[in-house]
Amino acid sequence: MRGMSKGESRETISSARQRNYWNHLADAYAQMTRIRIDDFHFGPQIPGENTLHLLPTFQPGQRALELGCGGAQNSIWLAKQGVACVALDISQGQLAHARQLAAKAGVSIELRRSSLERFEAVLEPGELFDFVHSSHALEFVQEPGTIVAAMRRHTRPGGTVMVSTVHPLFNGLWMADGEIEDGDGGDLGESGSGLFLTDYFAPPDDVRDDEAGHAVSRAWPVSAWFRWFRDAGLEVTALAEPAATPDAPYTSDDWADHGGQLDRIPSTLILVGRVPA
Repeated sequence: MRGMSKGESRETISSARQRNYWNHLADAYAQMTRIRIDDFHFGPQIPGENTLHLLPTFQPGQRALELGCGGAQNSIWLAKQGVACVALDISQGQLAHARQLAAKAGVSIELRRSSLERFEAVLEPGELFDFVHSSHALEFVQEPGTIVAAMRRHTRPGGTVMVSTVHPLFNGLWMADGEIEDGDGGDLGESGSGLFLTDYFAPPDDVRDDEAGHAVSRAWPVSAWFRWFRDAGLEVTALAEPAATPDAPYTSDDWADHGGQLDRIPSTLILVGRVPA
């Protein structure tokens, strides 16, 4: 978690650097995470659609578009219900895992490589879908609002757009075990553990510099996402900030070992919008 002072400019998020990061990480990511295909996942360590019931009922013959698909587990879940799925990702390595998972599940998914910023270039002119969705990908782009507007442009009247993304509170600093003191300088202990966030309206970036390369995950206030949905002409039908669950469809050893933090602050923000019929 990185802090940022007032007036300090954020770095420009580069799709090329993000692509290199995810290509390098693709194999390790597939090994370290466990993502089920019997449920639609919205993010790590939180309940899926089988519990939250945020999405419409899907019918065979409908079409869905997934942005930032990774291993395309959500598209596989939809394809098993007879939905025709197109899934996009910036990383060729991630798409290779998606291709393997789809073949193992016995479903057909049309996989296309594209950055989120330019995804319309790999669609047919006027290509429309009943459901356009993205789980934990839009935090890696510079201008999420423009992506939401583009998602809306490719959704049929009466169709649904869903975005899940990092919650702005999650990019704060969790403090516990004597790191927080009371007003007299005494240790509040575990009961005083909590979140330190210098500026909710400009949460610190999650900057990842390691052997995989460089990537930036950027959180935005809930009101910003609501505004982007409304500005795109979407009727917001659901907004959720789920607490953690031990039976999450998307997990890893690191996510499961959150020490109770994700029981007290949300890690994921979910918005669902409908295109007026």
